[in-house]
Amino acid sequence: MVAELMLEAANLMLIGMAAVFAFLLLLVLLMQLLSSVMQRYFPVKPAEKPAISDTSAKGLNPAVLAAITTAVHQYRQQQ
Repeated sequence: MVAELMLEAANLMLIGMAAVFAFLLLLVLLMQLLSSVMQRYFPVKPAEKPAISDTSAKGLNPAVLAAITTAVHQYRQQQ
């Protein structure tokens, strides 16, 4: 009786594992197919390089620097 139950449990386990493996294999194959179709009909355009802003070349904007200085000053006064 116990041997029959163990055999049935092993059978169910193998069937379940095979079903999951088949589903995952099918999923991978469909994703690869979809990827190749998308690349063929909708190719990815190379991104343009962002232009260097003038503020990064000169340093911080004076208004931003003043705001940071004021915030640090207020924070230190609260301590």
